Amino acid sequence: MRHTILKPAAALLAVACAAGLSGLPAGAAPPDAKPAVRDTTRPASRSTEPTLRKYHVTASDGGIIPGHIRVKRGEKVRITFVSRDDKYSIRFKDFGVKETLTPERPVVIVIAPGRAGSYEFRCARVWGVKRFGNNGTLVVTD
Repeated sequence: MRHTILKPAAALLAVACAAGLSGLPAGAAPPDAKPAVRDTTRPASRSTEPTLRKYHVTASDGGIIPGHIRVKRGEKVRITFVSRDDKYSIRFKDFGVKETLTPERPVVIVIAPGRAGSYEFRCARVWGVKRFGNNGTLVVTD
């Protein structure tokens, strides 16, 4: 007798689930169902492009801030020199940079040091025939 009642109830429940009448929201799984697992991970991509590090050097009152920049060998470096008050001469001898900087015209250089070491740059303020300047250093590590 028990089997005769359960079979029609199970059949009715199966039809109700198929028709979406189970009481669960459409597309919802019963509480005891295991969730579907989707692998959405992607293999890590290795870029051959060197990273671009950006620095901003400000010339003001005959000095520069910051005076030291530290990067790793092979990194691409973009240094933007700006002046707050006067005309300056920018020299980065090891990389062939020789530019004039004014408050209206910043100087942007992009370099990629291939060897570790210290590279000096000079930011000199011109007053008549005298030059007052500070040296900065680009330190490249392995």
